[in-house]
Amino acid sequence: MNESSEGSKTLSQVAYDTLRNMILSGEVRPGERLGERELARRIQVSRTPLREALSRLERDGLAVSKRGLGYFAPAFDPKVVRELYEFREILEVGACRLAARRISKSGIGELRGIIAQLAAFARKKKLSLDELRDEVHLGLRIHEVIARESGNELIASTLYQIYDRLRLLTWIDVLWFDTWSVTRREHRNLVAAVIAGKPDQAAKIAHRHVKRSKDDALHVITAQHASEAMPAPRPWPRAVSR
Repeated sequence: MNESSEGSKTLSQVAYDTLRNMILSGEVRPGERLGERELARRIQVSRTPLREALSRLERDGLAVSKRGLGYFAPAFDPKVVRELYEFREILEVGACRLAARRISKSGIGELRGIIAQLAAFARKKKLSLDELRDEVHLGLRIHEVIARESGNELIASTLYQIYDRLRLLTWIDVLWFDTWSVTRREHRNLVAAVIAGKPDQAAKIAHRHVKRSKDDALHVITAQHASEAMPAPRPWPRAVSR
């Protein structure tokens, strides 16, 4: 396939976006090899833009390059997960403090809108597969909005990268621990503190929320490593009873 420089950049972005979605959605399993030939055929791009996309994914922490073997989707390594959560805690606690001081009217409106959507999910006795997925994504959106509303672009962009890498672990809250109601309450309390302009309270809630998420994730991942088995994330349940 012959491509101009501009065309190559466009195809590289297409390949990047497609691969990123495949990895974050769980369509590509943790540790699975990202075979260039099969991916090029599947995405319908040539090897050059595909390699550019894989290189960019590696920089973003969403792919791992192994010499002589090619690229692989990131696996769940306890040490890496612990470090990511520790880094997240440092940045997110600070971001929540800043957001509580700096949040804009549009940011307040966006957070209130998310909370309203989450309340609609909470009122249901059962959630379908799609509804559960939507609720998880809305929960993640809260953190992204607060990061943005910190007013610090460096903090926000770094947190976005961390959230992408940890997005693969969101299934733990729902499938392995009876803590989803706790997550919901923490999200509501965090948003309330930020909107009310209470930086210390927002920071305290964020610290507790990130620490609990870290402990839950490490409990599951460490157990999986101990049994020398790294299965793919279990499929989303068909319905979740409340």
